[in-house]
Amino acid sequence: MGTSISKGKDNRLTIKTALMNTIANVISLVVGMIMIPIISRVISPEELGIASTFLSNRNIFVILATLAIYAFVHKAMLEFGDKKKEYIFNITIFCIFMVSVIFLISIPFKAELQHILSLDEFLYYWLFISTLGFALYSIGNYYCIFHNKSLIIFFIVLCTGPVSQLLSIGLAYLMPGKKYIGRVLGLDATYIVVAIILVIWLAFSKHLHFREIYILKTLKFTIPVIPHLLSQMVLTQCDLIMISYFIGSNKSGIYSMGHTVGFLAFTVMSQIMAAWSPWVYRRLEEKDIKSIYENSKFMILIGTYMTIGLMTVSPELIKLFLTKEYLPCIYIVPPLVVSMYFQFVYLFFYDLEYYYKKPQWIALASVCAALMNLILNFIFIPRVGFLAACYTTMGSYFVLLLINYIFTRRLNVNKIYGVKSICANCIWVVFYMLLMFILIDKLVLRYAFLSFITVILLKLEYKKMFIMLKELKG
Repeated sequence: MGTSISKGKDNRLTIKTALMNTIANVISLVVGMIMIPIISRVISPEELGIASTFLSNRNIFVILATLAIYAFVHKAMLEFGDKKKEYIFNITIFCIFMVSVIFLISIPFKAELQHILSLDEFLYYWLFISTLGFALYSIGNYYCIFHNKSLIIFFIVLCTGPVSQLLSIGLAYLMPGKKYIGRVLGLDATYIVVAIILVIWLAFSKHLHFREIYILKTLKFTIPVIPHLLSQMVLTQCDLIMISYFIGSNKSGIYSMGHTVGFLAFTVMSQIMAAWSPWVYRRLEEKDIKSIYENSKFMILIGTYMTIGLMTVSPELIKLFLTKEYLPCIYIVPPLVVSMYFQFVYLFFYDLEYYYKKPQWIALASVCAALMNLILNFIFIPRVGFLAACYTTMGSYFVLLLINYIFTRRLNVNKIYGVKSICANCIWVVFYMLLMFILIDKLVLRYAFLSFITVILLKLEYKKMFIMLKELKG
């Protein structure tokens, strides 16, 4: 009976966290869309491209500098149940130590690094601050998500979204000579603040000791996963870097804005998954496969609806919020939205591989998809233009999804998830993308089609939504 109550409370807290995440992200999306035309007017495509390239490089650098130690937090919370805070203390110290050592080692090679990474004097030093801030932010964020600290997560999402965007615009406006620096500082601000709060929280905690066992056990998992994380960076960021290299920062800035719009639905979906994944790990720990199977179908359906909704409204969003030089985004966004949907579905398979400690599977699949993306980009971007990048990305994410499904068949994935339902949803999303291209100038038909789908889904799924609301109320 106690276990049942505990599980019911866990379900309520998880639903509350996912709901708070969703609300915060919807607010972020609305504010983000309002910010897009302001960003496009305050910051030139070239400077936007410089800022995007820096953040892409930072995301890769943080993996290498910290050996991705922050990626094990969810699993560690299960393994070190009575020593959770001490574990967080240990990996925080490790991150600070590693970034500091690498900074000292890099000083003699400063000029070479600045040239390779396209960094000016300020961005060179900020790279290390940004790297440490992002790593510690990730640790704190994962800790809060695992423990369903819904209110804290709500404010973190708002700060990493609307607050950071507003700050980046304000700082860019105050730095007319180097607006890209203002953009970078604004977007990094929340990471730095959360990192400082984490360090203060640990500093005032008692009886915390450094134990090598935490680091060794974590690195045993994360080092094999590094190729996966780097490959994910290649999949999400190499488009911008290669467009900038082959065609120029101007086109990279346009593609970056298209990527921002295309990423909107996944931003919400990933925050819901952030609450879902720890819940799945706890249910797997309890051997409660039935709960995962039943609820995963509804989760997939939520992702599908968000995806087709964004594809439907994206032409109007682009025309309404962006200047004429960004109009090519109308043709960039739909395939990128489908790419993000494939990534969303892939996370379900990733959860199984993560829980059962199969880092070699995770890494192999990601490396294959990343190599495919690099090769296709190298072939098609110089020949076809920057629009080719969105289709190479879509194909690469599909390969990532397919390979991980093949691997997880050995973990009885068909008994844990409704794989037939997942396949049907993927086919539907691709078909809907093609339909939206056909109806790209037919606003009324597009919105009528979406309205019809909305009514059908509400009719079919209202019972499930009622049960979830009942769970939330307890």
